[in-house]
Amino acid sequence: MKNYPINEIKNKRLLGRNVSGGICKDNAVRLFWAGSTLEVNVKAREIWAEISCNYDVHEIWIAVEVNGFQTSRFIAPKRPTWICLARNINPEKENLISIIKDTQPMSGDVLHELKISALRLDDDGLFCDLQPHACKIEFIGDSITSGEGLAGKPDEMDWITQWFCASKTYAAQLAKKMNADWSTISQCGWGLCWGWDGDVTSAIPLYYNQVCGVLNGEQQQAMGTCDALSYGGGAEYVILNLGTNDNSGFKSQDDGKGVDGVAGKAIVAEVKRFLGEIRKNNPHAKIIWTWGMISIDIVPSLIIKGVKEYITESKDKDVYTLELESMEKLEKTEEDKGSRGHPGPITHKKAAERIFDFIKTL
Repeated sequence: MKNYPINEIKNKRLLGRNVSGGICKDNAVRLFWAGSTLEVNVKAREIWAEISCNYDVHEIWIAVEVNGFQTSRFIAPKRPTWICLARNINPEKENLISIIKDTQPMSGDVLHELKISALRLDDDGLFCDLQPHACKIEFIGDSITSGEGLAGKPDEMDWITQWFCASKTYAAQLAKKMNADWSTISQCGWGLCWGWDGDVTSAIPLYYNQVCGVLNGEQQQAMGTCDALSYGGGAEYVILNLGTNDNSGFKSQDDGKGVDGVAGKAIVAEVKRFLGEIRKNNPHAKIIWTWGMISIDIVPSLIIKGVKEYITESKDKDVYTLELESMEKLEKTEEDKGSRGHPGPITHKKAAERIFDFIKTL
């Protein structure tokens, strides 16, 4: 077996928001947001990874895929540990190996980190070139985009990371359908203007221009979490699935006038402002604002109003709205449903299909 420090492997691909160049100051790779991925293409009989993590309460789960299909899922070890990703695979053909962070970053946990230091191949193993993807997609969302509820029985209601599967979300599925590089910024319970409980600090746009600013402990900042994110040329598509928690927290912000009051005006104004910020970082993207996988009653009209006003004022014609099918409509059996009252597999599958079909019309 041969060991390869991760910073010395040229043929690798990092998906997801990351520090400039993808390598932290200690020469290791970190995966920050839900769905963030390290990929290599190998001709080898076996491949191992040296992985470690840290956390206070909520453990970090990892999914491993071989050629796009999940082969294992496990808790990342706290101590640096060599973990077998694949063994006795055909060394005569190229095999795409993906290490995916299934768990979202836990804001407030100053220890939270997932680190990959090295890879190991059998003596004859080779790292091969990776086929470039066709496009790039940025996803902006909440617990749905983080994959909450995509593991466990429907009646599981404990808020634990075991029930998060970012590798199986509509976002992951759409990225595969479109052969795309993809990244997410998503937090359970957070929204556009406030969180599910009306907390105005639980707003995704506050951290949009940082690598992963929700992790702001001293050691995390040393990894580059609060660094400004380099967008490069930006994405071809930006998919927002944001507003479900604003809907839940609306009452706590309402002045009694509903959508015509302070809370409604705040959402419309922030839709417009945030779209401008997204456009600045993604000058050529088709921007699609979606909702509906969990039924909401107040916010959709405000999103539509904000998008229409933004288009009128900015003359930006590449912004769209799209309602997705709800879990209430689609999920009939236990196999369809997710845990913690969140969308299950069929709702995520249908969302990916609906967005994919919509993009084909643009």
